Amino acid sequence: MVPAVAGQRLLLLVFLAFIRIANAERRLLVRDLPDKGLKCRNTIQGLLLVADDRGVVCKRDDLNYATGCCSVGQQYDCNQCNMNDKCCSEYESCVSCCLAPVHDAVNVAKQVLRSPRHKESGVWGNAFDYCKGVCRTHSRSTAHENAYISARHHCFSQLGRPMLSDPLPPGALDGVEVVVGLKNEACDTFCLHRKKRCSQEHLRWLNSCDRLREHFGCEAGCEVVTGLGPSYVDGNAPKPERPAMCFVQPQEATTLSCSVREENHMMLCPCI
Repeated sequence: MVPAVAGQRLLLLVFLAFIRIANAERRLLVRDLPDKGLKCRNTIQGLLLVADDRGVVCKRDDLNYATGCCSVGQQYDCNQCNMNDKCCSEYESCVSCCLAPVHDAVNVAKQVLRSPRHKESGVWGNAFDYCKGVCRTHSRSTAHENAYISARHHCFSQLGRPMLSDPLPPGALDGVEVVVGLKNEACDTFCLHRKKRCSQEHLRWLNSCDRLREHFGCEAGCEVVTGLGPSYVDGNAPKPERPAMCFVQPQEATTLSCSVREENHMMLCPCI
């Protein structure tokens, strides 16, 4: 009986020793990594590229996972961006370019709301979060809600969408009040209501999708049609009339007129 008890005790001791070793190995495997090496935040999700909070863009293979920083790469990379509209073809390049000191993201982030027109959303607070947020695509950079206006659809400008035409010449609209006309009304009539007149010569500066998108959503897109526009079709118009579509005329058009009106269209008018 005594040898049997001794054997049981021995087995128990061996079992307890095994448990202690297993626990020690488990603690070794799951212990937290030291925080000393963590220096950068980065955009994380890019399949091929990553941008860190220093504004450096690198290939994912060049990301140091221990620090979160790009080991090599280009800082403040604006090569994929157009500085006229501050829109870029790559998300990571947009974040990197946005962080460049010349764009003052540090101060802008403290003023811009996370969600436009919603004060309760608060401001971004820091430059990296601001640039990551504004560079994401959204409805302003799309047409038909399922296609991008341009390949450069990552923007950090206040406008938030790519421009498809050149900027207006300096002074092109000096002294002109650009206003949205009433539905079914010509610019001649609408400007007259405002005790002004429609300026035929300034219509050409409003005859572009970019100018229309500054005043309308153009949710269904923007098309060039001779004799029609610059105008926006009311969103509640019958489907055959293409609601929420913007229309402009060809640049060489000679049919631009202050007296033009279309059913369910709202004209973009230059009143002086």
